[in-house]
Amino acid sequence: MSEWERVRLDEVVALDVDAVPVTATASYNIVGVLNRGRGLLLRDPIAGDETSYKTLNRIRPNQIVYSRLKAFEGAITVAPNNLGEVYASQEFPTFTCGERMLPEYFRLLTTTKRLWEQLQALSTGMGGRRERVKPADFLTIEVALPSLPEQRRIVDVMASVDTQIYGLDAERQKAASLLAVVRDAHPEGAERELRSVISGIQGGKSVQTSDEKPRTGDPAVLKLSAIQLGAFVGTEAKRLADLTGYTNAHQVTEGDLLITRASGSFDRVGYAAIARNVAPQTYLPDLIWRIQTKPEVCQTPFLAHLLCSPSVRSTITASARGTASMRKINKALLGSLRLPIPSLEEQAKYVQHCDAVAFAVADLDLELANLRAFRSALLASLLNQEIEIPEAYDALLAEVS
Repeated sequence: MSEWERVRLDEVVALDVDAVPVTATASYNIVGVLNRGRGLLLRDPIAGDETSYKTLNRIRPNQIVYSRLKAFEGAITVAPNNLGEVYASQEFPTFTCGERMLPEYFRLLTTTKRLWEQLQALSTGMGGRRERVKPADFLTIEVALPSLPEQRRIVDVMASVDTQIYGLDAERQKAASLLAVVRDAHPEGAERELRSVISGIQGGKSVQTSDEKPRTGDPAVLKLSAIQLGAFVGTEAKRLADLTGYTNAHQVTEGDLLITRASGSFDRVGYAAIARNVAPQTYLPDLIWRIQTKPEVCQTPFLAHLLCSPSVRSTITASARGTASMRKINKALLGSLRLPIPSLEEQAKYVQHCDAVAFAVADLDLELANLRAFRSALLASLLNQEIEIPEAYDALLAEVS
């Protein structure tokens, strides 16, 4: 097995900022950088007279770019080689790889927890939102550097895995789009206010707790992220060290219909899902409600799918109030929501159709999660040299190319 050289980044990449003077009459395509190495974020174009910046940094293809402000969150990537004309503020320094570092290889490094932790260690400043990583400090990071042929092999193997992930993700998006169509094709029925077909809306309890993951058997309180659109993620919970003020009524039970009453993201307010595979001693926070239906007029699964349909969701999000950082719905507005309530027989047929597609989406979600976990493990093994791709791989590539 070859021995990889350890180098500082300033030995293999160089700061290369192309600062372009802003012209008032020009338009600029603006990008940001997503955290955890997830690539560039394309923002709406701005006119030159809409910004106070005197210059903008032009981001060129294959350049390393990170957010000085959010580097500690892993906001670093390598621009794709087909990138068009895009710009970012001076908070986004850019670097060009030298002859010994392939941009595609460094892009893989930007997806690793190890690099995020190195960036976090270099963040300086007062307070989380003011921490920054200076370019000079970034260039002091040390990495193990394989030879160029080894970099190419690793890039090629990982590209094959990523192609599978992209394909599966596209399939998942199509299935999710189909589910939205099926949910919106709900049966006709007498329009009734929600409060007339439910027996109650119960809230949880506000609690201050750390973000510590619960161990098996620990009491836990759900995070908002436990409720996705039509999906319950019970692992999204925090350990509950103090049960003061909680009662059995606050516990989540199997089959509960839960709905988020608030979110920092406008389009996530009012997400609803049925709780499945609930761990014992799981409690409701104050930002998640439990809706109890009257089974003689409204099935819980029917209401869950209906609340997730695009037409009903647009009404819910339109009723949300609050600030840009936290939008909320209230019980009175939710109770006044007017919904079509067909016969129980029609409700059952609707649930059957929706469940068939929803289960397919859930299967794809699980497959995607497993494939992403495999990618992470494979990349870690390759970068740690636990797995070595033999030189014979080069000949195989030459034959198939």
